[in-house]
Amino acid sequence: MCWVLATLQATQTIRILLADLSAPSVVGFYRNPTKVPAEFLSNPKFSAKQGDIEDASTLDFSGSDVILSITPMWYDGRDIVTVAKEVSWNVRNKIEKTCDNIKRLVVLTEEIIGATKNAKEAVIVRPAYFMENWGEAVGTIKSDGYFFSTFTPASFQIPHIAIKDIASTLASELLSTSGTPSPLSAGSSPYALEIQGPKYSTEDVERMFEEVSGRKDIQVKEIPKGVQGFYEAAGFPPNVAKPFAEMNNSILERGKLFESPEPRTKDVKIMKTELKDIIEELWNGAVKE
Repeated sequence: MCWVLATLQATQTIRILLADLSAPSVVGFYRNPTKVPAEFLSNPKFSAKQGDIEDASTLDFSGSDVILSITPMWYDGRDIVTVAKEVSWNVRNKIEKTCDNIKRLVVLTEEIIGATKNAKEAVIVRPAYFMENWGEAVGTIKSDGYFFSTFTPASFQIPHIAIKDIASTLASELLSTSGTPSPLSAGSSPYALEIQGPKYSTEDVERMFEEVSGRKDIQVKEIPKGVQGFYEAAGFPPNVAKPFAEMNNSILERGKLFESPEPRTKDVKIMKTELKDIIEELWNGAVKE
């Protein structure tokens, strides 16, 4: 049985799990049960539970074989690192209290892993930059013919990844419970897997939007400095704008990840979804949640 703490990435992962020929039973935790997609509720292999990772008393993982946990982002002004650690501890503690023998714990955040001795295997999936983030450009291009980019210079390429590729990787890791080392029982760090797709630059994105829209006059407004201020002006609280700016700057020239571009782990899964396909879906409003 797969237990999933629901987010957008989790929704797509559940969709893949329910379509798998192995027919796993899937339980999803939702803060608001009215958000459960109708297609899930009509599937006999799926059940929804009301639960909030900020309230450990609402979580119960009894009977689970594998668990997927994706820590969401908070936009209410609280320190996102502190909150992420707190909710990750909630999940960890409930796993240890309600589960005796989990085959695998899969996460998209690292705070939860110190995680639990009750999981035989623990897998951290580390994605590249989300292709769907360029969806923010659709509105300004359609209304005013331009979009903003904080990736400068415009020719600088960074690895991208599609959410559907993240979901397929998460589903694959949940369904595979053998062949991966058991780092927790061995006393070492958890198994980490990086996933990346093709590399693209702002210039590539501009060209793709021109091809999809049929326009040849799209302008790029680069934000080479003051990235945090740009995010704050866009409506992000300072506690969210700061880590977003730090992430952005780390992958640019002279950033931490630019200076040390090698993967943080030896295991890198290369996905093949093209950004052009995602941009076309974004432009046509066809990205499926």
